[in-house]
Amino acid sequence: MGSDGQAAKAAKSQPSSSSPRPGRGQRSVGGGQGRSVDRGRIGREWKPVRVLRASEDVVAQISATFFDGLRPGDWLGTEAELADRFGVSRVTIRDAARTLEARGIVDVKVGARGGIRVANPDPSRLAQALAVQLHLMGVTRNELIEAQQAIEPATAALAAQRATEENIDAMHELVERCRATMTTPEHFVEPALDFHLAIADAAGNRALFAALTALRPLQGAEFRAAPPRTSHRLAQRIVTMHTAILEAIRLHDPELAAERMREHLTHMARGQRLPISARESHLLL
Repeated sequence: MGSDGQAAKAAKSQPSSSSPRPGRGQRSVGGGQGRSVDRGRIGREWKPVRVLRASEDVVAQISATFFDGLRPGDWLGTEAELADRFGVSRVTIRDAARTLEARGIVDVKVGARGGIRVANPDPSRLAQALAVQLHLMGVTRNELIEAQQAIEPATAALAAQRATEENIDAMHELVERCRATMTTPEHFVEPALDFHLAIADAAGNRALFAALTALRPLQGAEFRAAPPRTSHRLAQRIVTMHTAILEAIRLHDPELAAERMREHLTHMARGQRLPISARESHLLL
């Protein structure tokens, strides 16, 4: 019998030094301090683990409960309490906690008052993880463009409805940075990409913003792999299009903003009416 099997057997025969294991009538997730969660509302019960890789089962059960109603900051328990609850060793709980923490599901605090809580949201972690997966999938430039064509007319329209003066000032500053760097491609690309993220930020939709943020590293990688020979005329055209989109947002005209963004992305995809080489095409951002 493995160490986790022995720990489960010992947990049944000896009293636990930690908080007693909740019975079926108790309505809390984990134990110990902090806010408890109604198990009736959650609709699931964690069960003793009896698999070869016990930590994976612990991760699966906690992850399932997470989607049933756990909220940021909810207390799950100490290492000892969770080991008793799942009928496994503390080493197994520690391994599971590391996995859950790496996924951004829990926060782990060590020490006398340590324990495991549901993590607070971190959109940058989501965007980074998605960007890594898109890269590993080998997403192509055409797929990136299609994703932008699906998302960015919507963000432009939302920005036209919701943008504050602060948002508009930030977008204007980025357009002016592009204008000032039209003859230096290595400095032009960053504010050109940031302009699109500024629109998504002004849209006030965190899901859309995270999705576009995840695309940014792939666009940057494409730029580094194929540094463009950008003409002044091309850069000027991009600045003109960005200015037109910003003006529609400033006028709070959602339909016009979406139309101008759609036209901009169509040019990016097809290179219509633009003196553009294959190495320059990704700059139509």
